Amino acid sequence: MPAPRAGDPAAELAAAGRLAEEADGYGQQADALARTPVLLPTWSAPARAVVVYAGCALAGSLLMLIAIVGSSLPVTGLDLVAALSCAGVPLLSFVAGQVVLARWGRPVVEGDAPPAGRYVPLGFVICALVSPSFFCLYLLLFRLLR
Repeated sequence: MPAPRAGDPAAELAAAGRLAEEADGYGQQADALARTPVLLPTWSAPARAVVVYAGCALAGSLLMLIAIVGSSLPVTGLDLVAALSCAGVPLLSFVAGQVVLARWGRPVVEGDAPPAGRYVPLGFVICALVSPSFFCLYLLLFRLLR
């Protein structure tokens, strides 16, 4: 496209209008990106919460497995590890899920819509069921392997 002549105000006005429309389009794109969450932006809020809580519960279960394997106590004397596994690890997994959803599960700019929930009861149930279930599974596996 040839550059408009310096003395043609209509052409300069038209070019400025096109640039303003292009800038407006980029502004709308930036606004739309700011209104989507950073973590899993195309997913719905409940699905995002389930994935985050399940991931935190599985990470906690992996730490629990390391504690069981690394413990020098026999399998029957794991009172502290069992107490931490059935109460502490699910609680820490739940808190970690809350932190992840609060930090990366919400849009940067809140719009007119209500903010996406963190689904506290759902997260607590997921973390409270997954971690102790894996603890029981680990105990059974180690009982069968020894």
